[in-house]
Amino acid sequence: MIIRWALNVLIICASLVMNVDLLVADGDWKRKADMPTARGAFATSVVNGKVFAMGGHVNKFGDRSIATVEMYNPETDTWERRADMPTARANVSTSVVDGKIYAIGGEKIKKIAQGNGWINMYKALPTVEMYDPVTDTWTQKADMPTPRMTSTGVVDGKIYAIGRETNEVYDPATDTWAEAKDMNHPREWLTTSVVGGKIYAMGGTGWPQGQYLSSVEVFDPKTNQWSEKADMPRPKASHAASVVNGKIYVMGGFLKEHGVFMDLATIEIYDPATDRWKQEGDMPIGKWDHTAEAIKGKIYVFGGDNLKNPGEPFVTVEAYDTGEVPQSVEPTGKLTTTWGQLKQ
Repeated sequence: MIIRWALNVLIICASLVMNVDLLVADGDWKRKADMPTARGAFATSVVNGKVFAMGGHVNKFGDRSIATVEMYNPETDTWERRADMPTARANVSTSVVDGKIYAIGGEKIKKIAQGNGWINMYKALPTVEMYDPVTDTWTQKADMPTPRMTSTGVVDGKIYAIGRETNEVYDPATDTWAEAKDMNHPREWLTTSVVGGKIYAMGGTGWPQGQYLSSVEVFDPKTNQWSEKADMPRPKASHAASVVNGKIYVMGGFLKEHGVFMDLATIEIYDPATDRWKQEGDMPIGKWDHTAEAIKGKIYVFGGDNLKNPGEPFVTVEAYDTGEVPQSVEPTGKLTTTWGQLKQ
């Protein structure tokens, strides 16, 4: 069991954050129907144009991990409750293969009082469960070899679970795991996105040192090798990313700078074809612990946390119009990983 101290500095930092209007700003953003469950450190995946939000944590004492699954339909802007995951967990990672959603790893989180404050206790999980959206049922699968929270990406029908020092690959066809080449830079709370059959790992915090990273590296499953790419404009952790027309949109996150924790509202776009970054206009509010999914040229941003209301996840959903006309659907998709508490 890992214990991480919840930082009183959160409250101090929260007082430094300006009073931001939570209403969606003018321009390319539109407010959508709120999530039924306020949560952080959850995962989302898209199947047949619908978004499935799974797991995460809620703000309460005791077991904070939840198993709740809710489905969002962008066409009708409505939510529907679906069958819970068999295992409640936060920081779970999800990926889609052949229309099935695989929920991989994550953590159990317990919040307990200690002294004048509280602490979160974390237990890493190896659990893998498969969800069938058609039948609304879950099936247990082979555990991940290394219990942990992880980012995942799909290439050629196999799921690559990437995080800390480890890269492990799961074959849904045989329900087996194998080892793949570790990253050049061990990291947690990163994002991974798949473009052109390669997996891009971006940012996060160094493992186990904890520094915030701007580095980007790409994994080629065909050669089982990693290579370095252009750094993000700014280091960050717990950001979200989505792919539209082969470009990776990196949204939000946070970092610690000059001893102060900062929410980020930035949108940075990476073009793998040119290995270059450009800046877009900001999100309506800085946040971390959120997810983002691209559907028909729009990126839907779900939930999240910020320093104004530490520990109280948003229920808000906002849609960002990228202005891109979708050319094709990336079958391998992308995954975001999120986290719930600042790490000391």
